[in-house]
Amino acid sequence: MIKVLIVCLTLIVSQTYAQDTMIRQILWTADWSPNGKYIAIGGNLDTLQLYQSKNLQHYKSIPMGNTITCVKWHPTQNVLAVGTQMSKDKVCLLFLDTGKKIELTGISTDGARGIDWNFNGEYLAVADNDGQIAIFDVNGHLVSKINHENTKGITGIDWHPTKNIFITVGDKIRIFDIEGTLLKTIMHRKEATLLLSVAWHPSGSFFATGDYGDDQEGYQSLLQFWTANGDLIMTNDTSKGEYRNLRWNHKGTKLATASDALRLWDAKGNLIADGASDDYLWGLSWNKKGHRIVTSSIRQEVIIWDDNAKRKQKLD
Repeated sequence: MIKVLIVCLTLIVSQTYAQDTMIRQILWTADWSPNGKYIAIGGNLDTLQLYQSKNLQHYKSIPMGNTITCVKWHPTQNVLAVGTQMSKDKVCLLFLDTGKKIELTGISTDGARGIDWNFNGEYLAVADNDGQIAIFDVNGHLVSKINHENTKGITGIDWHPTKNIFITVGDKIRIFDIEGTLLKTIMHRKEATLLLSVAWHPSGSFFATGDYGDDQEGYQSLLQFWTANGDLIMTNDTSKGEYRNLRWNHKGTKLATASDALRLWDAKGNLIADGASDDYLWGLSWNKKGHRIVTSSIRQEVIIWDDNAKRKQKLD
């Protein structure tokens, strides 16, 4: 009876949180273009916003219904992949030089939260809310679909920096190759805790994950480092909030994490800077030079930080 009650309470808390994030106007995602010219910001504001990096002035608004969950620039082209959920607008590719928009097919009607280009931009992987992975070419043609071990939603995906293998996170960590072969499944902790973010180190020799934690059960959110084969290197429970996003700088010398604060870590997992925030951070991205970071938040704030986690500017 007690176990049933705990499960019910957990479901109520989860449903309440999901409803709250649908109602509140949150900036879920941010990405800095590889050419350094633009910053893309999205959330449940019915609009994708683009800013110019040079002067941080607003550049363009692109209407998109309800929630933009993730944005990811192509590594070499002025093309933006946009994930959506609870939206009439499907997951799509935006060709910003021409204004062309391609809606991607074969994705859950509930949308997707995980999007990533492979290392050379030949393939785009979309991890959706039905627990499937769809792989597209740069023109939006469906190349293949990969079934997960279950139908639970996938919250994050990241390609290896030099190989066509990728990691997904959600209920567990899973490593796949491009043919869809499941190479490894990892239960990252004994508690059943949702993972939210994953980032390969630029060397490809290890990766980092961040999870949700569970305030009701007293589980701290965990930042963890893993070898490329999925062996645990280190665990840190410093954060007081869930790890919504993880991003390495281009050189791989610093990992930025978005949670209750902007924190910077070295490649061994040592905390080297702590950028205080009275707001929960969701979107996160470095510029290519590695001296600026952009975050977006639950209160619709877009902040530019330096590479020591010091605030530099707030975008209008």
